[in-house]
Amino acid sequence: MASIASLGVHQPTGLRHAIQEGILDPNPPPSAYTWDISLSKDGDNEYEDELLTTKDCVLWSRGGVFRKSFKFDLENEPIAQALLANFPASAEHQPSDKRKKKPLGKPTLSKALVVFLKTQAHIYFLSGASHVVHMPFEVESACAAPCGVIIQRKPRANNTAPVSLRLPKVPPNSFVSSQPPPPSANTQRGPEFSTEGLGNPKVLPLRLSSTLENMWQPPMETSESHWPRLVCLTDPLLEIGLVVTQQDRGKPPRGRRNSTGPLFLNPAEEMLHMESIKLPNLPASEAGGLHIAVTVNRESGMYTVWRLTYLENEDPFLSKKKKRRTSSSRRRSSMAPGLPSGAATPIHPSMRESFGAPLPGKRTRKSVRIEENEKTLDNALNSLDPDKGNDATRRQSRRVSSLLARADLSASQDRATFTEQSMYPNHANRRLDSQGSQRARMSSGYAGSVFSGSFSANRDLNSLHEAPVDNLLEELRAGGDFEGFHSMGLEDHDFDGLTREMLLTKIHSFSMDNANLRYSLSGKPARTHSKVFILASPPTATDEQGRAMLLVGIQDPVDRRLQLLTLHIDVRDEKSTTKSAMKGSSNPSSLTIIPGEPRRVQSVVDSCKLSDGHETIMILSEDTAGGRELSLQSPWGKVTTVTLPLLFSDNLHSLDYVGSHKVNKEVRGRRSIGTGMTCTQIDSVCHSNLRGVVDLRDKDGRFHRVKIQLQPSSLQIRRILDTCRSVLPTSYADKLLAGWWHIMQWLQSGRVRGLSHSIVDKEWTALVILLFSSFLALRHNSETSLRSYGEGAAQPPCQKSSDTMRVYENPSSSGCPPWSRNKAWQWLLDTPVFEPAPVTAESGPRSPSFLALHIELAQRWMASSGGVLAFGFDGYLPTALGRGSPGRSIAAWSMMVALHILLEEQKLDILSPEDTVHGQGDLRGVLCQISRWLGWQKHETVYALGMDVDLESVHDLVPTLAAEVVEPPACFCVLTWIQDHLAYGKGSEFPTLPLVYSTGCQDAVSGKLRTKLWSSLTPRSLMFAKFFDLLGTTTNRHEMVVAMYESGFTPQILETLPEAVLTPLQDVIFLCQPNPPPSWSKELLSLVNRTDISTVLRPGKTWRPLGAEINAPSHAAKWDVRMLCQHLDDFHDRVEETEATERQAVVRSLFREDRRLNEAQNLLSTSKHRVVRLAPKPGTSEAEYLEQQKEHVATVATSTLAIPAGRGLLYFALRFPLLTQKYQINGFQLTCVVQPINNSVGVDKAMFTEEKINWAFFHQGVSGGLAISPHAKGIDTSWILYNKPGSDLNNRHAGFLLALGLNGHLKSVAKWVAFKYLTPKHTMTSIGLLLGLAASYLGTMDSLITRLLSVHVTRMLPRGAAELNLSQHTQTTGIMGIGLLYCNSQHRRMSEIMMSEIEYLEDGEEENPLRDEGYRLAAGFALGFINLGKGGDLKGLRDMRLTEKLLTIATSTKRVELAHVLDRAGAGAVMAIALIFMKSEDHIVARKIDVPDTTLQFDYVRPDILLLRTVAKNIILWKEITPTFDWVKSSLPSIYHSRARLSGTKKLQSKDMSFFSILAGICFSLGLRFAGSANTRVRDLLVHYLDEFIRIVRSPVTNFDAELARSNARMCMDLVALSCATVMAGTGDITVLRRLRSLHGRDDKSTTYGSHMAAHLAIGALFLGCGTATFGTSNLATAALLVAFYPLFPANVQDNRAHLQAFRHFWVLATEPRCLVAKDLATGQPINTPINIHLKPGSATAVAAASQTGSDASDPEIITLRRQTPCLLPPLDDVLRVATDASGLGYWDLVIDLQNHPSLADDFRNNQSVYLRRRPAHEGTFPATLRALGSSDIIDAAVGRDPMEWVFDLQALQDLTHAERALVLDRLGSGGGVGEGEAASTAVDAKLVLRAGLETEGWSRDRLLGLRLLFEWAERRGVFAGGGAGRNKEGKNKEVEEGKGKRKGKTPARKGKKKVSMSVGHEEQGGGKERELDVVERGGVWWMRDSVIEELKGRAWLAGRET
Repeated sequence: MASIASLGVHQPTGLRHAIQEGILDPNPPPSAYTWDISLSKDGDNEYEDELLTTKDCVLWSRGGVFRKSFKFDLENEPIAQALLANFPASAEHQPSDKRKKKPLGKPTLSKALVVFLKTQAHIYFLSGASHVVHMPFEVESACAAPCGVIIQRKPRANNTAPVSLRLPKVPPNSFVSSQPPPPSANTQRGPEFSTEGLGNPKVLPLRLSSTLENMWQPPMETSESHWPRLVCLTDPLLEIGLVVTQQDRGKPPRGRRNSTGPLFLNPAEEMLHMESIKLPNLPASEAGGLHIAVTVNRESGMYTVWRLTYLENEDPFLSKKKKRRTSSSRRRSSMAPGLPSGAATPIHPSMRESFGAPLPGKRTRKSVRIEENEKTLDNALNSLDPDKGNDATRRQSRRVSSLLARADLSASQDRATFTEQSMYPNHANRRLDSQGSQRARMSSGYAGSVFSGSFSANRDLNSLHEAPVDNLLEELRAGGDFEGFHSMGLEDHDFDGLTREMLLTKIHSFSMDNANLRYSLSGKPARTHSKVFILASPPTATDEQGRAMLLVGIQDPVDRRLQLLTLHIDVRDEKSTTKSAMKGSSNPSSLTIIPGEPRRVQSVVDSCKLSDGHETIMILSEDTAGGRELSLQSPWGKVTTVTLPLLFSDNLHSLDYVGSHKVNKEVRGRRSIGTGMTCTQIDSVCHSNLRGVVDLRDKDGRFHRVKIQLQPSSLQIRRILDTCRSVLPTSYADKLLAGWWHIMQWLQSGRVRGLSHSIVDKEWTALVILLFSSFLALRHNSETSLRSYGEGAAQPPCQKSSDTMRVYENPSSSGCPPWSRNKAWQWLLDTPVFEPAPVTAESGPRSPSFLALHIELAQRWMASSGGVLAFGFDGYLPTALGRGSPGRSIAAWSMMVALHILLEEQKLDILSPEDTVHGQGDLRGVLCQISRWLGWQKHETVYALGMDVDLESVHDLVPTLAAEVVEPPACFCVLTWIQDHLAYGKGSEFPTLPLVYSTGCQDAVSGKLRTKLWSSLTPRSLMFAKFFDLLGTTTNRHEMVVAMYESGFTPQILETLPEAVLTPLQDVIFLCQPNPPPSWSKELLSLVNRTDISTVLRPGKTWRPLGAEINAPSHAAKWDVRMLCQHLDDFHDRVEETEATERQAVVRSLFREDRRLNEAQNLLSTSKHRVVRLAPKPGTSEAEYLEQQKEHVATVATSTLAIPAGRGLLYFALRFPLLTQKYQINGFQLTCVVQPINNSVGVDKAMFTEEKINWAFFHQGVSGGLAISPHAKGIDTSWILYNKPGSDLNNRHAGFLLALGLNGHLKSVAKWVAFKYLTPKHTMTSIGLLLGLAASYLGTMDSLITRLLSVHVTRMLPRGAAELNLSQHTQTTGIMGIGLLYCNSQHRRMSEIMMSEIEYLEDGEEENPLRDEGYRLAAGFALGFINLGKGGDLKGLRDMRLTEKLLTIATSTKRVELAHVLDRAGAGAVMAIALIFMKSEDHIVARKIDVPDTTLQFDYVRPDILLLRTVAKNIILWKEITPTFDWVKSSLPSIYHSRARLSGTKKLQSKDMSFFSILAGICFSLGLRFAGSANTRVRDLLVHYLDEFIRIVRSPVTNFDAELARSNARMCMDLVALSCATVMAGTGDITVLRRLRSLHGRDDKSTTYGSHMAAHLAIGALFLGCGTATFGTSNLATAALLVAFYPLFPANVQDNRAHLQAFRHFWVLATEPRCLVAKDLATGQPINTPINIHLKPGSATAVAAASQTGSDASDPEIITLRRQTPCLLPPLDDVLRVATDASGLGYWDLVIDLQNHPSLADDFRNNQSVYLRRRPAHEGTFPATLRALGSSDIIDAAVGRDPMEWVFDLQALQDLTHAERALVLDRLGSGGGVGEGEAASTAVDAKLVLRAGLETEGWSRDRLLGLRLLFEWAERRGVFAGGGAGRNKEGKNKEVEEGKGKRKGKTPARKGKKKVSMSVGHEEQGGGKERELDVVERGGVWWMRDSVIEELKGRAWLAGRET
């Protein structure tokens, strides 16, 4: 103990609140509440939690501040116990930094308050969640486990007589018996006479039926449950788990039944304590700590220590180990194994007779009688359960009720459910259904437990009493109560299906040795009778075999006895553990606990564990005279007496305390009054925490809190002590700390007399005294010499006030104060203020120096009683007289060398400089003095360099030491050691602490525990030692970086290395930065500051971006008061938002060169007035002209109503809605401005009501919903209902639901919302919801969605069902929904249904038949989706003759009786064939589906069917589609070959309709084949035909035949326009846009609504997602485009005869986000950077690109597209890799290699952003200077210069170059420094620091050595620039591409052609090695340039000349 201080009186923090709230009376007695204090650790933070528990309230406080109170007065149950425990935290309540993926079995834990009532537990997570768990028993006590709680059940046998008389018993019958069950075989029998009931005697339970035979036996309805005494709860959402144990190894098993089944602890075992201990040498499998539990058995009087582990259970149904079948499996469950059956067979003495419960996961065969009895019992139970129905319903309802019972989320939950359940106790079988465990599918605790299949043969635990069914039924008929249930013992087996969670392995048992009978304490839990604590030995304390120790202490306050048990922890090597596990060892654990002999210490009033970085026991002992003493004791330490200070009577830590405990009259407020208290007045010690704070309770019941210091508060002093301890033997290591305690006590006790002033820094003084005295003791050989040593010590003279001031100003060993060594105060020292006065006799002698004073103090302490005790013959310090001369010398040598190593270690950390208090300078002065005493001249010379302490005067005070300690051969220098290895490739070994320990102690076993201690004391020296060992003689830069990573170097460690040491490492890192090997991990990339490579195509960034705002910050208000009020009053009047905030910058960059996007937005706007031109004809009156205007505006309105279909494509996936605002869906603005008179003309609103144009509003809703991004968060049930129309459902909201479904948002919506929408039978809402749900659940075959769709389709209903009262469109939607839901499933039943609907034969002609063409077309599409692309392998559908039937319907000629069927079903059959055989290249099917060969047959086929058959044929022969006129010509019938280019058609004729349709089908096939490819060859071909069709449509019409032909040509024109837009989707191609804009401007009456829709769809597709998305060519994408762009467009707004308009939005399923966006990693802003797209040879995109340049498409070196981001990539299947070319812009380049890493394609689909990191200005002086001068990103335009440029006017920064200035001003973390961010150290910082070291007058030896290291490295570093040689010197031919080189067994890269990057990394250019060497020769790639090093050399040479 170093010191002790009073913290005042300690009172419960929540006591005041409890009194104020009336929870407790004023001045309550201690018996009115309980007060518990626990410690919580969250990372590096420690909390002290207090729980104040009354009978119905719990008050929680943390850190001395009241937090919250929890009242339970409404529960009508008393509080049994309250505690804090850890439970697995849910994902939403985990901290942000802990939401990472955890290792399996170790979930993230969260602290929770657990309050146990009588039958329930309330769990309140401190993060906010709460749960209620209902217990099937009464809780007695609980104990917090590492994960969860261990619950101790209260025995129900409260009336059992404690005295048991042994009387003969009647032999039991096999079925009926009145005897209670005997104890199980695994329980211990209690004594014959028990004192447990003496304090509460009971009368015998005599009844009228009692006889002499049974009066002494417990009653039939025994109240003792078969639940185990200890259970656990590891998760509030899971069931209760079981705590089991293992068979005692010392006792052989009794019988066969004990070999299987769970073994529970003896019911008499009670939990006392549970604690997790962290040991320094625990293996990785024990990372959570060692869990030790202590129980007590008060019946047998034994304590037992257990080891707790969490079980890893296997699913019994999936377990690989099969159980052996025994004969018992064929017996009744009521019979014991191996016993014969019979009517009167005697039962086994250890078994209870009952009906057995079926085992989980196992079905046993039973006799008929047993089954009948079980049925009788089930019927009795069913009669009590009115809700009991079929099995499925019962299981589901009980599962829900069990969930509610297990997880009550609210403290105010209605208890009616639980009350009802409590009225009906359950049978064991029913327990498995209702209250039983569902844990087989869940994980729990650390082990992720599942239910185990080994619950088998322990029948005394798995059996029931005979159920009195007849008596029960009679009682029920008579209106009796339910007492019979409780007498059945049904709840005895509620643990049947529970999981075994925890395993308690017995370590040791020992006797309690109670001296008296404690019958008065038998009613209280055992945990209140004793106190248990566990101490872990420090790493330096081991037993004789080098094992760690645990000390278990059990304090008995009644007998005043402390029992101690030592546990020896033997940790085996993990390798040997693995081998033993593979060999099948019975104990594969790597940790073994060996108990020692228990020890008992009498006369101990109380004790507790005290921890303050060092653990010890605080003991309050009492002697025979009644005197008491406090002391600190431990087996590895020295006994230290605690002297109580003045105890203050106030709570100094309370927020109410305003006084001061210091003696200072000037401080306002009252002073706390102290009480002088002796140990005799102390009753107990308690409430200790981790900071040495403990409470002392006096005889009046007050708690006095004191703080006991066990370790130095200074980190440097602590490290010096730990360094000395780490190299000393176990017997003396920790006693060194006790010596420091005793010196501290000696300094504070006032026994140091003769000092004129108090010691300033007692901790440092005590350490110096300890070190000096340890070495001075070497010259003494007797205790007499020690005692006389202090007599010669000079008494220091009385000091003047100025001397006292200097002592306080400079308490260390340096000659000047630390502040004077700072350069900032250099001017003060240089200024000659006055001359110091000479020292004369009158002025008196000077005060002694620091070293002289402390030598004198060391002498005096050695002469004191404490010094003699420490250094005498019985001394405990390592250099005591009791040790022999060799031992003392070795100890002194070890301490001296260890301190030297620590001093060298601190040279490698710039955070521990010399000029700080207790820094290197102070330690060097102490070591210099010790070196002089030891005669180590080399060390003395090195230490004396640069010191300003006069050692000569001190040398004469102490003679030379008598003992001889051999000096090491050289004074080891860490900088020289690093220089030898880096500059010369070899060098001598540097001593480390492990080497010193092994040399001095010759003990390699005990040193294993000290490894972590050594790593914490000298981490950098050990890192460099491992680094040099791994590095060897290699010169490969990649291997060197890998060796650095494996040695433990991180950017944080590199940044704190000295600049001279940092430069060589950073040089090699800088060489690897441009081109890191592709095999490097994320951590290695972080080391070289290239985290941009590891985060490519991943949304997470490495650090928070700076200035990530897209728009510049502005103080201008975006909304004024009018807009705010308008938003609140009428939301729909707001101006529409066109772009999402997240993508505004990207969209602006995409079309930054012109206004084509703005033009498209104007074309597809429905909220702006359209401008039309209508010139008045001559002679037209004003009224006629006005009427003409109205007619013209009504015609234009048709075009406006068709806009929403295309508007959805334009704004697709751009918005992220604000969840707190309603989502806006605009209406239509049908008013037009008529030019030239500029008159606004509106339409007749009666003609355009929402009922008449409901589909237009439906499309408007879809377009609004499709603007929501699929990645938007929060689109859930509540948000959708929030946006639901208030009154009636409308068409816009119906479309909105469809859009949400297409975007996948309906998948997160609750299913009951669907029923809420479908109940009103609103047709449009049903269409939108059903289709949206099917799209969200695409291909999932979800059963609920299937049922939902089936009830809306007549064909899906069972036979005899009533006719559906649903519209035809709703049923069409249901058919299509089934196809989407079963997409790609090849479901036979659904295929049969769709086929039957296609070929369905109507009974007669109906006016509006259900199965019209649109319905059958939907069935054909659905059939195609179900078997999409499966034509080559129909699997189970071959016997359906699917292909033959479809081809027959699609190609057969008309028959009169089937004319209507063929007309309606032909299109559907063709589409089904096209989708089923898509891309199958089946020429047979393609030839059959193709158009007829002769034109005569064209008269029997509709032109649109010819178009569809052409498309179907080409989709089947997918690979043969070629974008050439020759292929188009070959695809046409031979009669049309001459007209293939369509340029010769001059006149409209109906006979050309077939030709137009076939040609349009060919163009549509081209559009589908090259969808989203932006192939200019295809575009030019399609634009040619589009121009021709536009010309044909505009031809004059003179008759009906020509009008018919123009109608067909218009359909073909629309389809070709859509094909052009499909190919150029998302590109905004200006060539196509010109044609589409002309189509949009049509205002003639002949243009239909469908034609306008097609034009607007094409415009939207051309600017898909404002250029951020495009179309794909997968099977699903092609099918979706075929559905969406189906050629038959509606004739008017309400037309759905041929194709349901809702299907027009299926293009969503074909979209692909392929817009690559390059962003600055620092700012997050998108940047425009060139990229090179390398295409696959022979791909369509490569052929198109090659055709434009005239090059060979098969040459991979040439086919490269160069574009600028943001841009759309070609189809990913055509791309080899994408490489950025941003080096000219100052960024590192990245490569997305899709060829070798196909997973990157999936990453690209999820995130299209690539983050580029800025390059530092290091690539050469000239280019860096140009870049610095040309950079204008952060230049203020108004000022004309950087606002931070003024710093370069400072003298130290004036001579920086432009490149260095750019590096200094780099606030974006360009990577020029060590680590990331603007605070990273750069080469300029290192240069300034090194230059400052040369300019300082007082040169430092370490800085000069660092410069020498730097200069030597500069001469050799060129060998690392080659980079590829490794240990081979061939270099040029064998470059090691893998980062770990040949040392790790990696093969070198292949020779030959240009290498392709193996992963995401920098693209390797040709001749890269030659370029690198060329750059190295110019000195441009090094972190610190050659010019800087040459400058430093010149400055060093000049400085040397001046000296």
